[in-house]
Amino acid sequence: MKPNFVVLTDSSPAGERAQAYAAALAAPLGAELHLVHVFAPMAVTTLEYGFTMPMLDVDYVRALRNSLASAAAGLSVPTTSEVIENEWYTAVEQALDTYRPLLLIAGLTATHGRLEEWLNNRALPLAHRTGYPLLLVPEHLPAAALRPPRRLVLAVEDRPFTLTPEALALAPLLQALGCAFVTTTVFPPQQATSGEAGWLAAQRCGLAPTLAGSALHRVVDARPAAGIWQATDELEADMLALLDQGHGWMHKMFSGSVIAHAVRFSQVPVLLLSARMAA
Repeated sequence: MKPNFVVLTDSSPAGERAQAYAAALAAPLGAELHLVHVFAPMAVTTLEYGFTMPMLDVDYVRALRNSLASAAAGLSVPTTSEVIENEWYTAVEQALDTYRPLLLIAGLTATHGRLEEWLNNRALPLAHRTGYPLLLVPEHLPAAALRPPRRLVLAVEDRPFTLTPEALALAPLLQALGCAFVTTTVFPPQQATSGEAGWLAAQRCGLAPTLAGSALHRVVDARPAAGIWQATDELEADMLALLDQGHGWMHKMFSGSVIAHAVRFSQVPVLLLSARMAA
């Protein structure tokens, strides 16, 4: 059975970039793509004398399906397309149940605040919510970067972790790409720690054999997200992997998170891997 990726897409520039990058990633792996566009039906309206449902624009939905089918036909790898009419998260779960992909892919729209992020990047919580690895593709990713990664940086905290079975299922494909893997961790100034707990967990997590022999790249910065991007630049990486331990969307929106800060101005694709952290 061929590996397959589900691409959550729409008519935005970020969605189009996600399609292009997904095709470039799928080609050397012989993977199939499934383009999925979620069209949320309008809610029932309560009136004084009962309920009414706004009329669905059938022509719009038909045009949406035709446009998505044209996008699928224009990609260089086998691709299907589907418009799912349902509430957004329910539709995503429906797509996962149907295709059982090895990877979820979505566009990453550049934002400048938490509310804007919530409105434009709804896929962000999916790695933790579903367990599936989620690849976020920046809308301004240069055309020259539409290729499989050559070096992936895995950012870890200084504590043990394990990956979900869905995240580990991606390991054979990552290995087939032949990219180098480097583990990095960020320390605040004047903190006396070696970083070995997270480094050893990365070596043993099963994501890639090359992690077992890789050195730990250390960065000192009081801002974890800034330190992660410093490491990415220093190592000339073209993909960043982050461990998603959850905490919920409201926490990320009002309290912030390393993931939210790291992806907000990302210049390279970001792979979110659902993980369970040790206490």
